[in-house]
Amino acid sequence: MGSGIFSRDFCLDFIISACCSLNFFVILINITAFAMTSFGCSEAEAGLSAGMYVIGGLFSRLFLGKYIELAGRKRMLIISECFALGVSFLYFFIDSMFELYFVRFFHGVAYGIAVTCTADIIAKILPKDRLGEGLGYHSLSITISTAIGPYLGLMLSPNYDAVFSVGIAMYSIAIICAVLIHVPEEELTEEQKAEAKGFRLGNILQKSAVPFGVVAMVFFWGYSGLLSFIDTYSESIGMLEAATYFYLLVSLGTLVSRLTTGRIFDVRGPNGIITLGIILFTIAMAVFSRTDIPAVFLLTGFFMGYGMSITYSICQASALSLSPPHRFGVTTSTYAMIADLGNGLGPMILGFLIAEIGFRDMYLTCAMFGAASLIIYWMVHGWKVRNGNTLRTITDGRS
Repeated sequence: MGSGIFSRDFCLDFIISACCSLNFFVILINITAFAMTSFGCSEAEAGLSAGMYVIGGLFSRLFLGKYIELAGRKRMLIISECFALGVSFLYFFIDSMFELYFVRFFHGVAYGIAVTCTADIIAKILPKDRLGEGLGYHSLSITISTAIGPYLGLMLSPNYDAVFSVGIAMYSIAIICAVLIHVPEEELTEEQKAEAKGFRLGNILQKSAVPFGVVAMVFFWGYSGLLSFIDTYSESIGMLEAATYFYLLVSLGTLVSRLTTGRIFDVRGPNGIITLGIILFTIAMAVFSRTDIPAVFLLTGFFMGYGMSITYSICQASALSLSPPHRFGVTTSTYAMIADLGNGLGPMILGFLIAEIGFRDMYLTCAMFGAASLIIYWMVHGWKVRNGNTLRTITDGRS
């Protein structure tokens, strides 16, 4: 099943991705509570502290993503991990909301470069005819982090020094793996180098990745509500204990998805599987917004994890399958940058909504974002596949 996929370098890249993602979730699940507890800020201001991280990642992908090919994937990976390690120490010295925003932004910059490098590297390592399947297996690094990260974050809360120490440990491990990994570098022609050094919009954005990024962005406007506010929400409805196990169910759903949907994508294309995933997410989020039953509360986590995993990974694989190999870095950067606008703007938008309509209706709005993302998918891409303009495979020699 995994012949040609599970190489030494695949495993090292997997560990790096898992370490980065684990730190992301451990801190994200605590950062709004940390901001409100430490500085007495509002939900909207606390949401901005979560969003600044993603905005930093957006900045790095927009302006730095193209340099991955120029400087070299391994070099950029090591630099970004070292930078992230340095920024992680700054959390212990934050004394104001401004300083928190500052640290979160630059932490996001480092994270954005690192995860772009890992995604670009894995796309080069994987067999071209098993890209969807391989990306699905590699994405289990995020699945594991989604399970362990929020659970560990809730267990460590409110010991924020321990929360921030996780980042130091994770980035130290990631640096070691980054040094050991062998990265196949793309040999750019002089024309490609000259093109990459410019600042035209086409040099920093891959056009074919934009529609998939927009779908993921709208979807994550809804999903970001789980990451940023579930701790406060679950406490308000008397299910804080159930919330401790919620992300285990999210991760189980993600695991089931990642083990099955990549191969389906490679064989049958994206339409059916992504439609199923988004519908399941939307229904589960709507039920989540209304239920008072712990078992139902937890079960919705499974289906939201399943739907989220399908949406992100299938959109990413679709974007890469339409990209020429020498543009993998820009494609990955473009897709992740637009998708992360969902995680970045989502907490800020939803933070304001909470003040106006409360938690339950805010989460119902999140379900509507899910439905909207499916409509957008069919408008910008699904109908093309249905009418015979199918995805070209990665081996077609695209230009």
